[in-house]
Amino acid sequence: QREEVEKDVEGLKKFFRSQKDMPGKTKADIVKQIWKELPKHMDTPVAPLDEEMLVDLAKEPAVIEGEFKHSWGTAEKLYKSEAIDSFGNRYLLGVFENKAEAEKAFDAWNKEYEQAGKDVKENLKNWAKQQEAELAEEQDSVDRIRKALEEARR
Repeated sequence: QREEVEKDVEGLKKFFRSQKDMPGKTKADIVKQIWKELPKHMDTPVAPLDEEMLVDLAKEPAVIEGEFKHSWGTAEKLYKSEAIDSFGNRYLLGVFENKAEAEKAFDAWNKEYEQAGKDVKENLKNWAKQQEAELAEEQDSVDRIRKALEEARR
């Protein structure tokens, strides 16, 4: 089982490493090349390409910046940075090429998480003060009404 998985992994890495940089080419150019080769490998005729689709694909570069030989398909080892909050919720912070980047992502998330906790506590304190002030105002009104009722009884 493990050997089979490892064989699949190596096959995928080989596939991703076989990418070729194609400056100036568009996705439409690639599709046309594939369509040209396809009949050699099929017994049935290949349907013609949709011109509208080719026009749309001609607007996109064949190689997108940052995706060429992406580390997710070629790296020997990757590091996952994950955080778990106090409620047990898990957050995938990213997948990185080295341990330092993964730790940096966690540290940034943790700093933000701790600051959010402090902000919540501060907001709760302010809310509690506001509620106490409103209750004090209400108590003053109640006291005035009681006093007026007592004076009216006399």
